[in-house]
Amino acid sequence: MVCARKTGKPDGAAIRTFAVRMVAPPLLGLLTAAAAQAGEPARNPFLADSPNNQSHWNDAATDSTPVRVPRGHYCMTAAGAAIVPSDGLGIPAYGAKLGGKQVYWFFSGTALRKLHFVDGRFVEIDRRPIRQDLPGLVLLDDAARHRQFEAIRAFLSAGDEAGLAAYVAAQPNRLASAVEDQVDQGVLYSLFTRDHGFIGGNARGLVQIDNLDPADPSSRLGAPRYASLPPELFDDDRVRQGTFFARDAAFGMGMTFNGYLLVSTLGGRIATFDRTSLKQVATWTVPDPDELFTNGFATSEEAGGGAVYVASNRRMYRLVVLADGTISADPGRGAWSAEYDRGERLPVGKIADGTGSTPTLMGFGPGEDKLVVLTDGARKMRLVAFWRDGLPRDWRGRPGLRSPRIADQIEVDLGPEFPIVQSEQSVVVGGRTAFVMNSMLPPAEVKPYPGKGSFLRGLLLGATRPLPRGVAMFRWDPARDRWQSAWRRTDIGTVATVPFYSGGSRMVVLNGTIGSKPGGLYQLGLDARTGRLVMSIASGNDPRFNGAFTGVKADDDGSLLYTTMFGLIRFDVSHMKPARTMPGLELPRCD
Repeated sequence: MVCARKTGKPDGAAIRTFAVRMVAPPLLGLLTAAAAQAGEPARNPFLADSPNNQSHWNDAATDSTPVRVPRGHYCMTAAGAAIVPSDGLGIPAYGAKLGGKQVYWFFSGTALRKLHFVDGRFVEIDRRPIRQDLPGLVLLDDAARHRQFEAIRAFLSAGDEAGLAAYVAAQPNRLASAVEDQVDQGVLYSLFTRDHGFIGGNARGLVQIDNLDPADPSSRLGAPRYASLPPELFDDDRVRQGTFFARDAAFGMGMTFNGYLLVSTLGGRIATFDRTSLKQVATWTVPDPDELFTNGFATSEEAGGGAVYVASNRRMYRLVVLADGTISADPGRGAWSAEYDRGERLPVGKIADGTGSTPTLMGFGPGEDKLVVLTDGARKMRLVAFWRDGLPRDWRGRPGLRSPRIADQIEVDLGPEFPIVQSEQSVVVGGRTAFVMNSMLPPAEVKPYPGKGSFLRGLLLGATRPLPRGVAMFRWDPARDRWQSAWRRTDIGTVATVPFYSGGSRMVVLNGTIGSKPGGLYQLGLDARTGRLVMSIASGNDPRFNGAFTGVKADDDGSLLYTTMFGLIRFDVSHMKPARTMPGLELPRCD
């Protein structure tokens, strides 16, 4: 069926595709108008005025930045990166220009650290440990951490998985359970507030740390304030039955554009909190007993600043947080829900059935289609676009789809050698493009690990074991209201980290490999139009550059800056060695 065009919507020119084999308050309107005019997501007036103020970069969860990241091919050197070792696994890091100084806030696994960046190195201004109960934990100094990653690199270079497993299990800083400790008692999701304060959430609690003087770049940090999440938010039985987790946990955090802190749980509840006192205001629960929230969510300025886009394992929801903090699913208030294909629960590789991606918003400028996108639960997942605001005039939906809210969907087909294509990573959106990656290893490549814990698995993948392969780019065609396949690559292996899109470079940046053979990781940049490799940084088996469990990000000047399995890393390609290009080889050499 050819659906009627939207009245007043311009018919855009057809978009070329490429095949590569291998009611808002006045203040809110003023603050968000500039970003919307530029086609970028609106900036939340209650968060830092930065392209990176939360886990997925922005409220729209696009995992993208307008910043230009340098192209080119480089080999890592000793001077090529500034490093702040973490305590175990540290995840969030944020930066801002304040009083003429570049300032960073980094959660290192047990403490929030405030840092300046001076003459190519990080200088600590203050740190605030948070309350944790981790039996036997011994914090190591930087020298001990350096010896630790050198030992781990030696095990990886030798391919000694059993030796590495024994070493990790014996470490006094609880490396074996570092990922699980972070989820349970550290920080999983976080926000960077408009006063450059920090709000973090773990399995059952919240922590807030502010600057004593928000205007002073050298201000000390205030004492942490805590809030335990109410027990009635959690449903352990539902989570045990529907996921591989033993108990329910907070699994998403955000801020509405009308100023309420939001927390979602695996068990299918979402709650509002006062952003200052951290006191709970209201709760909403999914209607069906087997529904779960296994990802984060997006927020926007729509619906009077209260729009929240959250997906369960069977439905995509737009909920609306009202002015008093209550949460509405009433269509009369602007809310909606739409079923999608939840698929089946796979034995490995995914938390549950349904989507593995945080909903991502697409379309922000005047006249652009306003969409929210995710990947569904089908064995070969589909990229699904929902109309996120009003349905187009005369829109009757598409035959065979589960809801008229679905604008279009397209299968992510990587070829016959990939019978299962699924992802636990969000869709990366830049303009009208949507980038997805496969997180599933072929069954023949799955074998038992020599020890317990996600940290060990993160170290081995890409170093001694193959990574999941396959990435694809799609473009939204506004003239036809259809997805178009742009390109795909089945030779790109990806670490379990969220990539990002650099608008200034028209490039997707990820952490992974080219080819299935393990032996060292790269930071890779793929041209968004063609899929061609246009950037690479070879980091080998050095675990300091393994971005597993985090998200690859960039600083305001385009330098890659993100947290890894061993700390906060800021790259400087001007101090790296150029890689050698070789005839017939796409990936330059560093030997």
